[in-house]
Amino acid sequence: MAEDPEIVAEVSEKGGVGKTSVTAGLIAVAAEHGLRVAGVDLDPRATLTDELGVVEPKLSVNDIYYVDPDERPRDPAEIARETLVRAGKHWPSNVWVLPAVRKFGNRESDPTTGMEFRLKRALWGLRDLVDVIFIDAPPRPGGKVVGSALIAARKVVIPATLKKDGYLGAREALTSIEHYTSPGGLNESLQVVGIVRNIVPSKREFREVHRLWEGRLQERFGDLILPTRIHNYAVREVCRTGSIPITAAPGREAKLLVSSYREVLHHTLPTLKEKR
Repeated sequence: MAEDPEIVAEVSEKGGVGKTSVTAGLIAVAAEHGLRVAGVDLDPRATLTDELGVVEPKLSVNDIYYVDPDERPRDPAEIARETLVRAGKHWPSNVWVLPAVRKFGNRESDPTTGMEFRLKRALWGLRDLVDVIFIDAPPRPGGKVVGSALIAARKVVIPATLKKDGYLGAREALTSIEHYTSPGGLNESLQVVGIVRNIVPSKREFREVHRLWEGRLQERFGDLILPTRIHNYAVREVCRTGSIPITAAPGREAKLLVSSYREVLHHTLPTLKEKR
């Protein structure tokens, strides 16, 4: 019997905090580790889909969530297996994607009964194909799609910039998560791995305002703050533009980012075993 994969959601209820960059970085280092990895793009902007090199997919997460009211609902597990595609040519062959498309944004207001549970069933259908799944959740406070990610996931990583939006996004995400993990909630076993400081300015560009918000993060969230700080290096945008993994990029800054993503990966999956 197939072992259920690890499922990790990257969540913040503010945009611009680097959820997609953290997701792509974790996918890259997990793949380098020899794991079979799937990225799930739940943002209608399809930024992760594009970074993973998938263009004009035949099926998308929209097909998993959407139920035609005039037809018998299909099993999301079957649809997920049809939707899963390999990442683009620059990515390792052990990286897969459940891609997003713009019309997926319509699902946020979709009244279909039980729609929020379809992702969990869909990912169960991939249990024999992948070892770990990373979900890039959209920045919609209390939204149905974010809720579906929190129902499906086992663990949550919360990226936060050293700005007001980073702080608010983390605070609001944790408030939402409490509704799912409280007694009688929809996912009581969901584990918050921690808050990772992301897009951290270099020493030369670090200002008093960054110090202020880093201090507030530490004061408010304490032990939830992971020790890793992921810095803002231009090579990240180079990789995003070229749809290549950070592990394939040359140079010192790329190596520093890879090291940071590895730290977050091993903090998230402490029993991780290389499968080469």
